[in-house]
Amino acid sequence: MSGFGGFVSNTALASAGEICDKMQDALKERGAEHSGTYISEKLCLIHSGYIEETRQPLRSVFGRTACIIAFDGELYNRAELRQELNALGHRADDNDAAIAMHGYMAWGKTCVEHFNGAFAFALWDENGLFLVRDRLGQKPLYYSTTKNGLVFASNIKAVLAHPSVDPTIGEEGIMELVMLGPGRSPGCAIFQNIKELAPAEWAYFSLTSNFEIGTYWRLKAKIHQDSYDQTVETVRHLITDATRRQLSPGAPMGLLLSGGLDSSILAAVSGVKNTFDLDFIGNATHSKSEQDQSFVDTMQAYLNLNHQRVILGSDELAEALIPAMEARGLPGMADVDASLLLFLQRVGAKYNCALSGEGADEIFGGYPWCHKDEIATFPWSDCAELRYSFLTDNFTISPKEYLETRFKRAFNSANVLYDDSDREKLSRQMFNLNLGWFLQTLLARSDAMSSAAKIKLRMPFLDYRLVEYMYNVPWEYKTRDGTKGILRMAFKHLLPEAIVERKKVPFPKTHNPGYTKLMQDMFCVMLEEDSPIFGVVCKKSLKNFLTNDSPINWYGQLMSYPQVLAYFLQINAWIKAYNVRNL
Repeated sequence: MSGFGGFVSNTALASAGEICDKMQDALKERGAEHSGTYISEKLCLIHSGYIEETRQPLRSVFGRTACIIAFDGELYNRAELRQELNALGHRADDNDAAIAMHGYMAWGKTCVEHFNGAFAFALWDENGLFLVRDRLGQKPLYYSTTKNGLVFASNIKAVLAHPSVDPTIGEEGIMELVMLGPGRSPGCAIFQNIKELAPAEWAYFSLTSNFEIGTYWRLKAKIHQDSYDQTVETVRHLITDATRRQLSPGAPMGLLLSGGLDSSILAAVSGVKNTFDLDFIGNATHSKSEQDQSFVDTMQAYLNLNHQRVILGSDELAEALIPAMEARGLPGMADVDASLLLFLQRVGAKYNCALSGEGADEIFGGYPWCHKDEIATFPWSDCAELRYSFLTDNFTISPKEYLETRFKRAFNSANVLYDDSDREKLSRQMFNLNLGWFLQTLLARSDAMSSAAKIKLRMPFLDYRLVEYMYNVPWEYKTRDGTKGILRMAFKHLLPEAIVERKKVPFPKTHNPGYTKLMQDMFCVMLEEDSPIFGVVCKKSLKNFLTNDSPINWYGQLMSYPQVLAYFLQINAWIKAYNVRNL
């Protein structure tokens, strides 16, 4: 629930203070109450947050080494790290920024291999700038290499606040928006000259050498030695340990409870009593999906929870569509983003931290596509022809080849064993694809909306130790007792039978036809105006889509016809807000 940014320049800038102010202002959505700035001849480093913890940027000296850091996120093995550092002679304060900085002074770039958490940070060591992002990509970090140096920040808006970075997009950016969006290729930030540091990447910018990027963690295939019963026990231990590490002793927390398996496990393990769920006006009548209400009621009675339901209307969702885009900095998951923003604002009004079950489906194979015997494209989006129809004919890049290349590269990047069976190889490939692509869209959403809502989200299922372990659990073990069977077996003793046996349902979205009508009306206004989106996609295709009444799988079950309308509305608003220019 904070952000940082800055720049390194080979030439001294007379206007460095003014640029810092502009970047600081662009970070305010990640925190405006507490901010700090460090400026030297070559470096500007800024930090901004909602909660007054340790004032940043933070500076420290050990021996002849002096460092300064701006840190976003949390370390969940703080106690162990501090003990290790103390044994090496360091006296780091008991806060994450100080521990990360002393970790760097003790272990250099390999310090991140010691960290367990959700984090990104920038650290200056007098020779250059070290940037890093956590293993799973829970915290964002964008950068742009310029003629004279490097610009970086926790959000795109702050990078664009630097005068050397232009808001331009090229053919690849348009391909990402239309053929892949709201997903993105790893490292892509849509803008022509902005990139995102990928999960588990570090970068080092030196004033005397080239910009260097490395990867410090990846999933590795290993032979699984544990029996089924041992595997169940290990899963139980890892999730319990990860959950308890992420609690805040003495500070009240919230928990996002849908009544599904994942969030119910967190409620049972954590002991958090303040729970919240989300619903929409009209869903009880218009949704064909199983409703959360009865399952939430079951958990409320079972654990004696202090539960609150947040119910949103169509007008609220429509009004939050553009604020959600502004929080993300890019077009996103439309009202699925907007609903999370509104939901977390209600939760954040009472608590500054909440537990979320995000990540469990990617790790335990909870999505329908995880159980297919063959995958030929990104399984959450099987509407390539529809996507292609929105593009004009004046591209030098083939949309079909762009999509195929991105998929094959991602799908074949999984580390596998030579003697893996076809099913086992496919299991690893799908695990890797879910983690590196689908999950990243959800994490970008969670981070942006929670930051805008002034609340921290903690996600115990994304503890990297659990991820590493589950990558090598045999598919037969994972599915022995049905979808996510091993997770059900691990915690069935803590949950009511109805919860253990409940089938997966997606994150709730509105099914109210009133919302669809609102999106159609707004879409018509966009079509009637001289809208900037027509410089990116085909106006005729947009008009044709308005009357589309066929089922759409634009991005999993989360985005169908009204969400696609809203997605294009977000693209149009994004082009306006950022003055995006098409090369």
